[in-house]
Amino acid sequence: MTHPFRSALGPTGAGLLLALLVAPGASALAAPAVLTLSDDVEPLTMPEPAAGPSHLAVAHDLDIEWGFVANATTHGKGAHFHSGAEQSSLLRYVFSPQITPRVLLHFGAEWQRIAFGAPDHAPVPNSIQDISAILGLDWQITDRWLLRTEFQPGVYSDFQDVSSSDLDAPLLLSAAYLANPDLQWFLGLRLDPRSHYPVIPAVGLRWKFADEWTLNAVLPRPRLQYDFSDRLQTYLGAGIEAGTFRMGQDFGDARRWHDLNGSILDYFEVRVGPGFSWKIRPPITIEADAGYMVYRRFDFSDRHVVFRSDPAPYFQLACRFRF
Repeated sequence: MTHPFRSALGPTGAGLLLALLVAPGASALAAPAVLTLSDDVEPLTMPEPAAGPSHLAVAHDLDIEWGFVANATTHGKGAHFHSGAEQSSLLRYVFSPQITPRVLLHFGAEWQRIAFGAPDHAPVPNSIQDISAILGLDWQITDRWLLRTEFQPGVYSDFQDVSSSDLDAPLLLSAAYLANPDLQWFLGLRLDPRSHYPVIPAVGLRWKFADEWTLNAVLPRPRLQYDFSDRLQTYLGAGIEAGTFRMGQDFGDARRWHDLNGSILDYFEVRVGPGFSWKIRPPITIEADAGYMVYRRFDFSDRHVVFRSDPAPYFQLACRFRF
């Protein structure tokens, strides 16, 4: 799942979003993960403190996403089957009180689910999902450096027989360096002991190299973006869906793959295609993109079993509220 761990670096939702994903095989994955900017990035600054000691500036971020991937053939370890259409959903809410001129706290919750429509006998889950809390802190230590820590405890599994073994709590440590208003660098670490890749370093940048052009060379959504106006942008980019999940204790028995009972699944998916972002009102942005899912991997890393899917078309729609 995108696992993203996304949340505003500034109290305006239009500020930076820092996310760290893992690649092939870890919680939110395994492989180089990268810190992420929101797609509606504005100059990276902390907001002015609210006037008067009795006022507390608070930002609210609400993200709703839905994605669809057409049927794809999945194979590996002697298995070969046609999975049904994939559908992914995300609901995430974060509120961020500014407790001092340089410190923000983040509190929120996330629900994310990917359903695969696979045949009953297929050695992959019918769905994977997480329900988690979001706890974080942003600290502007100088005019150019911002630090973040984010903790996301919750349940990450196929939700077939939920128990304490389904609990996980990935931790994100990240930093942003503001070289100038048009160039920012990002560094970070994602820590998840349950993942096959428990420590993942990350690096990324955002570079506005022309009036209408911006390169967001960061995951989970690296993009080359063209601004038609302040409200409408088009882009060519990629998207990552990833996560680490515990399977049920009888997951393998039900599929005649007994070795997969209670296994850990590191899921990784890559989508590539064009899209657009339209700010229909200052606090509301609609995004849509379509293209191809070019890579999908089910990695039961603790059992040394891997399945991969062939490419297939995809479509994704998102609505983002920042207020």
